[in-house]
Amino acid sequence: MKKNLYSILFAILLTIPLYAQLPDKNKKESKKAYNKAVELIHEGNYQDAITWLDKSFELNKKFTDALILKAKAKVEMNDIDGALEDFMGITFLEPSAGEPYFYLAYLKLEKDTVKGAMENFNKAISLGFTDYQVYYYRGLYKLINEDYTGAINDFNVAINKNTELAKAYHDRATAKRYLGDLQGALYDYRLATNYMHDFPVAFNNMGSVKMVLGDYDGALEDYNVAINMHPDFYIAINNRGCIHYYLGNLEEAESDFNKALAVNPEYLNSMNNKAGVLAKNNEHATAITIYNEILETDNSFATAYLNRGLVKELTGDLEGACSDWNMAYELGVEQAARYLSECD
Repeated sequence: MKKNLYSILFAILLTIPLYAQLPDKNKKESKKAYNKAVELIHEGNYQDAITWLDKSFELNKKFTDALILKAKAKVEMNDIDGALEDFMGITFLEPSAGEPYFYLAYLKLEKDTVKGAMENFNKAISLGFTDYQVYYYRGLYKLINEDYTGAINDFNVAINKNTELAKAYHDRATAKRYLGDLQGALYDYRLATNYMHDFPVAFNNMGSVKMVLGDYDGALEDYNVAINMHPDFYIAINNRGCIHYYLGNLEEAESDFNKALAVNPEYLNSMNNKAGVLAKNNEHATAITIYNEILETDNSFATAYLNRGLVKELTGDLEGACSDWNMAYELGVEQAARYLSECD
């Protein structure tokens, strides 16, 4: 009896070091799998990387870095729903980690599902994840939701943490623009282009500020830069057409509006602007036809009502003009009130 008991005790004691060594071995194998996944990610092979990251986590259930990298790989594969699910799971496994909350907020912005985004941004920061990205994207969230002052404050923090963050300068400029600080916006757009030379959107927006400030030559130069960088940038092409229009170069203006429409035939701003050139050239019937097409597509396009009314007045249709001006005014075009005085 004693012999049997001794054998059992011996067997138990013998297995203790084996169980103690097993987690260490698993950790090593888990790390190897993780490193293999990193190599695959550098090669752009995200699907195989995810397989290795699953293996890494299976070997070490406490290695949440593997899950975080797996979720990031899904982001690169544009599997936003899968990434959201993974990051949500990580918050349960490691509730004190701030980075997953940042990604939960960021991915909601990517999906245009902003509900809960601010809460997650704030949670990430409160848990110590204070990377420049969390402030930049929280600022972007505020910008989207028209909290321009709050957006500027967050962009300031992001820029302090990363002084070469061109998109933060760009978006801070946009917030300043909405607040009426055109010179501040111009300065920030310029900084954005200094830090990122290939930034056509920034050149386009810088040109738009210059246009509002009356610097048509400067605006034209910026639009040209944007278009040279991105020849199919139909918004910049349209805006350059507006500059030509303001400078009285109607032929160049119409050419640009046509070029913009060749890239995007459904771009109503260019249709509206082209109709304006035609009206200026006394091609009233064609202009009205284009305004009709615009309003058939979007019956809330207020500027088209205003402009069609002006053309109708030129053709002697004051009743039709007044009807259009009234619609424009109801849709928020205060300028229409000046013309409605002719309808009394």
